[in-house]
Amino acid sequence: IGTMVGGTAGVAGGWIDEALMRPSDFVIVLPAMYVVLALRAALPLVLPPAEVFALVGGILALVGWPIVARGVRAIVASERERDYAQAARALGAGRARLLWRHLLPAARGFLAAQAALLVAAFILAEATLSYVGLGFPDPSVSWGVMLQEAANVSAMADAPWTLAPAAGIFLVVLGVNLLAEGTQLGDD
Repeated sequence: IGTMVGGTAGVAGGWIDEALMRPSDFVIVLPAMYVVLALRAALPLVLPPAEVFALVGGILALVGWPIVARGVRAIVASERERDYAQAARALGAGRARLLWRHLLPAARGFLAAQAALLVAAFILAEATLSYVGLGFPDPSVSWGVMLQEAANVSAMADAPWTLAPAAGIFLVVLGVNLLAEGTQLGDD
């Protein structure tokens, strides 16, 4: 969503840019985790796991797209004035072709970095939602549901392995960030 909105705003400019970027400004100024919690709490709490997955994914996408849109818009807006973009336009490339074939590839590095950051943030957000009872229902496997057992300090002293989901979250988030960093180093 962010790539499409930001790319369209960056290549079009003018009032289209303004109309597309105002909603992203509105979403960016809101505290993301509170918005996620409020949106999820406002919806039905008892749902099948597949619907919870789709619902949580949609809510996280709603909160995450503006960050990507702002960055892609800035890259596309600066790249559209470069010589190669001007040459493509002079050869008859329309806005859509200019965006897809010439301008969006310039945003690959940014998109890879944002994907790594957002995946980590979304993992933490889902674990938080499940931990507070707004995510996946209890029989479903989720790190947040598993961490509910670690909330009892006395039980944690008797069974320290209840913190294993926290270690799993840490390792996956670290791995995603290291993978993204390795990809970035490979592009340079």
